[in-house]
Amino acid sequence: MIVSVCSLSGAPGVTTLAAALTAAWPSSPLTVPVMVEADASGGDVKTWHRLSAEPGLASLAAASRRPNPDVADGVNPLLEYATETPPGFYAVTAEAAAHHCEGAVWQLGQRPWLLKKAGAAVADLGRITPRGPGLGILGASGAAVIAVEEEPAHLARLAACSVLTNGLEEAGVRAGLALTGGRDRFTDAEICAQTGLPVWARIPHDTLGAGFLRGQELPAGRTVWARARSWARERRDVGPVDWMPLLRCARDLAERLDTARPRTPGEDGPAQQGRDRAVKLEAVA
Repeated sequence: MIVSVCSLSGAPGVTTLAAALTAAWPSSPLTVPVMVEADASGGDVKTWHRLSAEPGLASLAAASRRPNPDVADGVNPLLEYATETPPGFYAVTAEAAAHHCEGAVWQLGQRPWLLKKAGAAVADLGRITPRGPGLGILGASGAAVIAVEEEPAHLARLAACSVLTNGLEEAGVRAGLALTGGRDRFTDAEICAQTGLPVWARIPHDTLGAGFLRGQELPAGRTVWARARSWARERRDVGPVDWMPLLRCARDLAERLDTARPRTPGEDGPAQQGRDRAVKLEAVA
């Protein structure tokens, strides 16, 4: 299942939200969630955690050009191209410069079979633009989480993109909003009426949780940081992070997405289906 995290305007913390979703995703020995930095403008995770460039997005895109082989049940092919980060989640990282990423993102959108073979692939698409390379992955997704600031201007911009958001539904992609800003100016019903999209989550302002995911310096001698380090050592046990509002919210959103019934692939197969969806989105973008 591909879950795309993106925005249509502004910079509402898409990468941090994608990292939180991956870290909090319900996992088992047979389902290891992997974040894929597929933002055509460049990635951040490698810089956050001082990781090596390879393996990464370029290697994954090159592998996607191979014929689609059978992958054993329970095997996540993305792990071959992912790196485990200090906070405990796996990520396929991208270079910081756009010219290193655009072609790779476009290639993955044309042949998203590796992403589809993963039990849970959280794709950070950054800001989606008309006819941008990220539309291919977005069209191949099972769900799209659109981050938007709870400000009248940003909500108005999102409402003005109704042709694109309606195209998601027509392409078979479930879409919902993750509100940032924490102002609670409008009710969920008011926002849904204006934008045409349901509110799936309200992302809290959580300096501790965001700093933990970004690998920021953890001050010594503070109980909360000690608990964060302990959680990182435990890796996939999400329960102890309930006291971090960001990760608690991400866990609830991940469980909502994970329990939703996936759509049945079309007769043309997942790769062709993804390309058809992308064509539909490009036609309305």
